[in-house]
Amino acid sequence: MLNVSQIAALVLYMLILGGGQVLFKLAASQTVAQKGALAVLMSLATSPTFIGAISLYSLGTLVWIWILRQTPLSVAYPFYALTFLLVPLLSWWLLGEIIEPRYWVGVGFIVVGILVTVL
Repeated sequence: MLNVSQIAALVLYMLILGGGQVLFKLAASQTVAQKGALAVLMSLATSPTFIGAISLYSLGTLVWIWILRQTPLSVAYPFYALTFLLVPLLSWWLLGEIIEPRYWVGVGFIVVGILVTVL
């Protein structure tokens, strides 16, 4: 059974990953006009958005290591799948992306699978 700090860390981890994905998308959108791989890499290397995304993922790695010190991987890992719910919600809310209804059906299966696995 998960305690409150484990649940909080798992939720924090999911939020960090979701935020990082949104920042990666924004960084990718900012490099669309660049031509050539070197120009894209140089643009990313100096992009505050990309640096923010990398920083969030670095923080997420530290949080994940803490989680794994406290929680069996077989218990913690299914929570990662909840990012398949969080990231599209963030992309819809923050980026205005359209999410097809069939995607939500798939997410429903993922959530049911997580519940079966964890409970």
